[in-house]
Amino acid sequence: MNSRSAHGTLLERIRRRFRSVLRKRCSEKGCELRLHGLTDYVILNGDRLCQDRKMCDCIIFSESDDLIVGIVELKSRTVHANEVIDKLTNASEIAVGILESANRRRLSLQMYHLVLAKRWSTSEYEVVRHRRITVRGRRHYVIPKRCGISFSELIASLQ
Repeated sequence: MNSRSAHGTLLERIRRRFRSVLRKRCSEKGCELRLHGLTDYVILNGDRLCQDRKMCDCIIFSESDDLIVGIVELKSRTVHANEVIDKLTNASEIAVGILESANRRRLSLQMYHLVLAKRWSTSEYEVVRHRRITVRGRRHYVIPKRCGISFSELIASLQ
């Protein structure tokens, strides 16, 4: 279900509207989410997108059969669960708002909330793994992983 309109695909519209906050890669200080396997995607810099609240590092939109949204926090140092959850929640609300403004209200949407870290303490890993995020009434798992994983492989492993 590719969303093409007179103004282009959803991803083209997001690229045009958010040109000043586009990123080429989802990486920070040696921590990266690999994006090979995704054919068409847009990455927005969360911190630059919304500077008045805590935001995650990357918001990824990818469209094939379904629309996939990745809300990603990258950590090169200590993970603080409450701060990470706040960032993911804020970025999720922004992402849904972007989709609504692009006239994508009810859609086949897969949303993934990822926290990637170079190192995990057992206690923080368990806290993050057991947290849920509620976005517009829908509860989502938070997926803690190590830096360097592939987004497309992660998605495939969860289906």
